[in-house]
Amino acid sequence: MGGARATKLAVTFLANVLLVLALVLLLRVVVEFFGALAAHSAGRALVALTDPLHLPLGLTAPRTPYGGVLDSDVAVTILAILLVEWLLSVVRDRG
Repeated sequence: MGGARATKLAVTFLANVLLVLALVLLLRVVVEFFGALAAHSAGRALVALTDPLHLPLGLTAPRTPYGGVLDSDVAVTILAILLVEWLLSVVRDRG
């Protein structure tokens, strides 16, 4: 029974890490959506730190009326991460 509990704990930990990653990427989407936030030094640092964390899909990034862009690659990456996190929760609950 200890091995099953350890596996469940590991799956839960991985799901939580993915959820935090999705939240960080969501913060990036918000910062990039509003151009003034992205132009700030903290916004530039967030974008630079999260650059390696998203899938480079090559989707268009439409301009927003707030002087920024909607980074479609990051938005799709968030959806993919949340899908994997949901699948992990299903596996954890069935195990």
